[in-house]
Amino acid sequence: MAVNGFSKFQDKLMFFGLNVLEKFQRGADKLQYSPTFIVAPPRAGTTLTRQVVSWAIPTSYFSNLTAISSFHLGKPLPITTAKMAKRMGGDQNTGSFESNFGRTAGRAAPAEGETIWAYWFRNRYGPVEPDNVSPQQAQGMYQAVAATEQVFDLPFFNKTTVLSLRIGAIRKVFPNALFIQVMRDPLDTAQSIYKARTTRYPTWLGARPRECENIDGKSVLQQVCEQVYYVEKNIARERAIVGEKAFLTVHYKDVCANPQREAERIAAFMDANGAPAKVRRALPESFKLSHGRKVEEAEYHEMRRLLDKLYRQ
Repeated sequence: MAVNGFSKFQDKLMFFGLNVLEKFQRGADKLQYSPTFIVAPPRAGTTLTRQVVSWAIPTSYFSNLTAISSFHLGKPLPITTAKMAKRMGGDQNTGSFESNFGRTAGRAAPAEGETIWAYWFRNRYGPVEPDNVSPQQAQGMYQAVAATEQVFDLPFFNKTTVLSLRIGAIRKVFPNALFIQVMRDPLDTAQSIYKARTTRYPTWLGARPRECENIDGKSVLQQVCEQVYYVEKNIARERAIVGEKAFLTVHYKDVCANPQREAERIAAFMDANGAPAKVRRALPESFKLSHGRKVEEAEYHEMRRLLDKLYRQ
């Protein structure tokens, strides 16, 4: 977890010091702007979408420093890590558009924040219903986001795909929350998760819908197909409850084909709904679209069959 020349011991010392400092920091009591959250199954193009926003649209966010504080201390330090990330230039220095399973290099870069949100939700991968969020948990989340927004003086923006199973809970804490749903061909998404599961994450990867809790007797191939389907089904159900006004759909293929146009769409959506946003930087003309068969042919056809069956339900 230690990076950029820091040893684990130096990291731990630094964050224990920051923990003391955090206790004397006062954050904002109220959000100024509508916070925005990317939702989708894992491996659906959310990281590239977040990187496009990071480069083009100034926002506030939980950084990798915030995630590292969670790793060392068991809790995030939102105020001190936001101040450090801002002093380091924030995400405006990240222009490589590269990532490693959702993680972007650089301590000041936006975090894949599963461990950060898990501190309040007490659950890393699974769904959380609004009624299961205590007042103390809600207050902790709200104050952390408000403090982060205050430090950067910019609307808060987050990409943590496990929150796709907590849309109602997020709206309970942040009644004006906005959501950007990233859509990708389910077969491409399933293949990407499958490759990760068979090489790096044998147990599970990312958001775990309630329908996927019991995997006894199911192959990894079946598990990933059901994961993609049920995450999207959960988003659709919550989207119907929350209302279309709070959602913007962004397609991964469109982000690859014309990132500048999609950044403009995202900025316009945020700007019209209480999160002032403007595109401040030009993006590359396009990105390579990852599409088509990435696994063995028999696996590919079985995935397509399973997904067709699921989506016809």
